[in-house]
Amino acid sequence: MRRVTIIGASGFVGSELTKYLERFGYTLRCPMRRELDDLCGDFGTVVYIAGYGVCGDIHDKLNCVHANTISLISVLKNCKFDRLIYFSSTRLYMGSMDSDESSDLLLLNDDNRRLFNLTKLVSEDLCLSTEKAVIVRPSNIYGTALKSPLFLPSIARDAVKNSHIDMYVTPSYEKDYISVEDVCMLIEKLIFTKKLKNKIYNLASGENTTSKSISDVIEAETGAEVLWHDVENEDYFPVTDIYNIVSEFDFKPKSVLADLKKMIIDFKFAHKEGMF
Repeated sequence: MRRVTIIGASGFVGSELTKYLERFGYTLRCPMRRELDDLCGDFGTVVYIAGYGVCGDIHDKLNCVHANTISLISVLKNCKFDRLIYFSSTRLYMGSMDSDESSDLLLLNDDNRRLFNLTKLVSEDLCLSTEKAVIVRPSNIYGTALKSPLFLPSIARDAVKNSHIDMYVTPSYEKDYISVEDVCMLIEKLIFTKKLKNKIYNLASGENTTSKSISDVIEAETGAEVLWHDVENEDYFPVTDIYNIVSEFDFKPKSVLADLKKMIIDFKFAHKEGMF
């Protein structure tokens, strides 16, 4: 069975991918973050999920550059692999009108996380320079992660625990969400398929969901109060084009609103058991 090295296995997506591939009998290697700059040898298929998204002070910015790009450079220079799958982001489409994988991309001056986008663009360009690398651009990944700071788990947790959620977006704010289960399934297809048709794949549901739709589900399932806070500026994301994964893998995405109901049931049980 194919050997797979998961870089970033301790994170939410990495840990879920590890469990998923173990069920399929893959031989896995999961190096620690501190090992990345010194890795060398033959690693089979490499899935590079390690990353850092905070772009606050200089410490955060240095971590962002190191995790998203510098450690990748070490892997590209020192490691042998059959295929490398690099996790980028659909955040690169922010502010754009188009979202297929060949679209021109914007860098917004008023984006306080533009360094994140820059590191992903640099790393993508490096990956495009080798025939063995494939790039995936996931949208907002969700799943039942009890202590996750991600948007959906955090507001579901607050609704169950505190009967209250704070929304720092407008009701009409919308973006794409993809299930971590769908992500794992698609990554396994990218690992297993010998000849891929594309170099870049958007991993997304192909439709945007408004924050009002999400809050309506949470209110109905938990009775939690929703407090909408004023916002001055809001990010814009076009609907993500998923033609590549639909045509190549017959992808049928899960519904985030249906899954949110199941997630709330899991959070209720976990809270009852004192798990948070």
